[in-house]
Amino acid sequence: MLVLNAERTSAIVIRHDGQNVRLVPMKAGRLTVSRCTRARFDSEWRAADLPLAPALDDFLAHANRQGATVEALKGLENLAQRDRWVVSNLF
Repeated sequence: MLVLNAERTSAIVIRHDGQNVRLVPMKAGRLTVSRCTRARFDSEWRAADLPLAPALDDFLAHANRQGATVEALKGLENLAQRDRWVVSNLF
């Protein structure tokens, strides 16, 4: 899921277990994972009306250029891999 906050920072949710949310916000430099509770997430972030696939490609390209933590990179790559399997099964 692609989300935006009040400062127009975009982020991709890489894990959501119902009580806690892990997301990777786009920022200058190395990408890292931010953790927050569901209540805080709901108050600070909202779903973006943009497609996830192009944003995911941008995040991965940024991670390749600027670097990312292992957790952030693994989360983004797992999400990209999951989406590839879903789309390839449709055709």
